[in-house]
Amino acid sequence: MQAHDALVNTVRRQKAKYCRLVDTKRWDDFAALIVDRPELRFYGPDGALLYAFDSLPEYMKVTKKFLEGAHTIHQIHNDEIDVLSETEVHGIWSMEDYLKLAPGDNRPRSMHGYGHYHETWRFEAGNWRLFKLDLRRTILEVVPAD
Repeated sequence: MQAHDALVNTVRRQKAKYCRLVDTKRWDDFAALIVDRPELRFYGPDGALLYAFDSLPEYMKVTKKFLEGAHTIHQIHNDEIDVLSETEVHGIWSMEDYLKLAPGDNRPRSMHGYGHYHETWRFEAGNWRLFKLDLRRTILEVVPAD
């Protein structure tokens, strides 16, 4: 088993890649960070479920379309990481994101949000990959399109 601190740092690095790869739209590399059958849930500040995905291809299709032409930044802070086993890690990260979206498809002009990622990462196929993600927003400011 990887030493505890090294394992924690490996998962931190994977999460940092997740943010960078979505912002730079490196979709193949981004998808490689996620298991084929993930559990991905996105909640609004009121706790309402906004989006749910259990299929990597569906998640990638929706994400790529929504972010087409967008300029984004995703930042993570203050991680709390627990090693559950040699093949599973749970982490919580404070987050902030800002999305300047391209016009069309009923997209807002921009979104600026804060909250926490609650995630489970699993060691699969020789790499640490995201299995479960709950994004629980505490603030979400949406500027509607004109």
